[in-house]
Amino acid sequence: MSKKQKKTWEQKVIDAIEKFASDYAVVYSKKERELAAHFEIGCLLSLIEFYETCGFTGTVCNEDTDGSYRYLTTPSGNPENFSYMLMTKGANAFEIRQQVRISSHVAADVFFTPDIVVIPHKTKVRSKKDPDYAGGKRTFFFVKSKEVIAAHECKSMPPFPELLVSFIGMLVVGHEWFDRPDADELIVEDGDHLAPCLFVGGSARSIHLKMIKALKSAYPMNIVVGMHSGTWNLLGEHATVVRLRNPLKLD
Repeated sequence: MSKKQKKTWEQKVIDAIEKFASDYAVVYSKKERELAAHFEIGCLLSLIEFYETCGFTGTVCNEDTDGSYRYLTTPSGNPENFSYMLMTKGANAFEIRQQVRISSHVAADVFFTPDIVVIPHKTKVRSKKDPDYAGGKRTFFFVKSKEVIAAHECKSMPPFPELLVSFIGMLVVGHEWFDRPDADELIVEDGDHLAPCLFVGGSARSIHLKMIKALKSAYPMNIVVGMHSGTWNLLGEHATVVRLRNPLKLD
């Protein structure tokens, strides 16, 4: 690659994956499924960097027998068979995991799987079989929404209004703390946690940026756009992300 040639967002993600593997002494195992999920993995690494900047120390958990970090990029896997990050700062410890299904507090039959979920350390990942899921032949795994600190979604596409407002549904059904009367008080300038975030690959037009600003002022959430063009540093010079104190009061 010529020195003058600008790296694509995908190459930047690959570089970040390799740096992550080097920093945490794990192997970067290039599998076809993982290559197709570079955007999600890039968002995961960006989130880990956010927490490290906030003073947390990361530890790789459950790496493969060959030392590789096993990314989970589909909702069909058992989360216990894949790697995740344990983030600690003093007595505060939580996990960053991929593709963990959430059982919502709004109704017994409401389940969904965000791309990334932040949950307290040692949260039990439950399992059950349902006759309406794969004919009852496969187990599905989940955590309860009351155990979720933040659920994040990654969309490698241009932003558009329907995509932006659809994330409100994930916020409402995936976080029991959202219904608390003191939910607004969770937003603090130096909070340890990134509020639930929609990561979007494409850049936004002015009208979209105005809409994003309005949504962030109305709800405890983030919409980060322009990831393809290099918006990976969530606490960079021009970052304006919403941060939370621990909504589960475990700080």
